[in-house]
Amino acid sequence: MQERINAGRHNNWLLFGERSSTHVFHYREDIEEWHRAGPIERLDIAFSRDTATRRYVQHLLAERAGALREWLNRGASVHVCGSLNGMAPAVDAALASIAGEPLWEAMLADGRYRRDVY
Repeated sequence: MQERINAGRHNNWLLFGERSSTHVFHYREDIEEWHRAGPIERLDIAFSRDTATRRYVQHLLAERAGALREWLNRGASVHVCGSLNGMAPAVDAALASIAGEPLWEAMLADGRYRRDVY
């Protein structure tokens, strides 16, 4: 995200998920400043252990499906970073479902879907 912002690319949407806002909100000050100042146009956050009902990034994706589909249809790229077990397959499934098969296949073929999962 920082590289995109430094390059002047300010049409960014960050969906950020972690366990706890108090213990693992990595880069919190940077993210909040980028959102306040505008380089992050949209910011959606889920902390799975902060509420009684677990909320994850895949839930954010489903809740924002219409807006996400619009971004994808306009050529947005998606970069996923995080846990290979649990998070990545759930996010993959949510994105594929939201995009629909033709758009999803085009994104994969065009390199518009990138993952750094571990």
